[in-house]
Amino acid sequence: MKQPHWIANQARFSDTEFQVRNPADTRMVVGTITLGTADLVDHAVNAALKAQPIWAATPLDDRISALLTFADRLALEVDSMTSVLMSEQGMLRAVVGREVQESVKQIRELCRVAPAELADIQLDAPDGHACVVKIPFGVVAAIVPWNAPISLATAKLIPALLAGNAMIMKPAPRAPLGISRFIELAMECVPEGLIHLIHGTESVGEALVTHPKIRKIAFTGSTAVGRAVMRAAAATLKSVQCELGGNDAALILPGTEMAPHIDALATSAFRRSGQFCYATKRVYVHRSDASTLIDGLRTWMQAQWIGPPNDPQATIGPVIDRIQQARLLQLIDDARKDGFHLEAFGQWCESAEQEHGCYVRPHLATNISPDHPLVLDEQFGPILPIVLYDDLDAVINEVNRTEYGLSGSLWGDHLPTLQSLARRVEAARVFLNSPRPVGAIADQMPAGGLKQSGLGWEKSVYGIREYYQYQSINW
Repeated sequence: MKQPHWIANQARFSDTEFQVRNPADTRMVVGTITLGTADLVDHAVNAALKAQPIWAATPLDDRISALLTFADRLALEVDSMTSVLMSEQGMLRAVVGREVQESVKQIRELCRVAPAELADIQLDAPDGHACVVKIPFGVVAAIVPWNAPISLATAKLIPALLAGNAMIMKPAPRAPLGISRFIELAMECVPEGLIHLIHGTESVGEALVTHPKIRKIAFTGSTAVGRAVMRAAAATLKSVQCELGGNDAALILPGTEMAPHIDALATSAFRRSGQFCYATKRVYVHRSDASTLIDGLRTWMQAQWIGPPNDPQATIGPVIDRIQQARLLQLIDDARKDGFHLEAFGQWCESAEQEHGCYVRPHLATNISPDHPLVLDEQFGPILPIVLYDDLDAVINEVNRTEYGLSGSLWGDHLPTLQSLARRVEAARVFLNSPRPVGAIADQMPAGGLKQSGLGWEKSVYGIREYYQYQSINW
């Protein structure tokens, strides 16, 4: 089925087509999109400019009600949307199903905290009064990647609408189908012309970033593209919020009991076939503990089954496409040529199309140099380097050498030590004895990056703050 652009709630098509193929079997075309143009961007902006002031003047309670209706609609489509995401991303049902469910939860949480966050601030003094009002930007644009499209679209669209903005969204052409349905559902719950969807490649992204009437860009993607977005946005002084690349480290303290942590570490490294910005991408372990860790990881990895996401036996799926597959295989080959030992693990499902699928077996690099690109750069695939260390203070510096600062994790048996060390890790989010947020309080934490991993924040009130400006009224 051909997916349209959505401009002012009307389906639009353009001449150039792009086929979306199933990464588990590239012979299968799972959808087709038409690629947008700068003219379509202009049409969307003009329609958004008409709708946005009306929406901004709508009482916040009514905005919240509309978005809670959207959350309810989305909850009814978890299964169908999960199937779509599986077919275009090649990721397992449990992974993408959880993504959609967590997006529903995220919408409801954002709606819960919005009234307090968006309230005016009253300032009073004996000689005067002031009111600090939180006003929207107007028309904002979001550029969303392929690897977690529903979660990342939610983190941009919902705060923007709560704050009174209109939104134009560009999905990645590699995985546009799930997000298309997501936007269709959202459009049905809000006034006409408030949300727009334009498919396309770099030219559409450039048109959004440079358009003089778009006042903010929210981008998730690579650091290199993020820099280009910021350069282009500077011409019109746009606000830019970026979540960029990550190279998350797991640091295991000396003497840590390994067995309780093997599953969490390995799952973090290899779920989504490593194609996740918050995946564990390098592990630092004390030399005396290395063999225990490596043996545990080998056992875990050998028990994995590689195959398509519709096979219930599969625990590791394909990577997104042939380009990504070739890049990762080249990284592995280069590391071996450099003299390092990389082991491949996992068993093939009978249903796996090894010739036609974009598969990369999980690899463990066990004698890798801390200076190697596999350690310092973001691989974005199922490759896990293990780096040995002797001195804890020195290894903190090694962990911080990378240009990225998205997240990281510390593992050990003494919580106060972990809490103290966390403040020395140059990452926006540091998890202790876990590779991801835990507990109900996780919904209240900001997500973003330090250094070259981004600017600005998403999730909860921190995400809403990215989509309003301040106006002071004094008398």
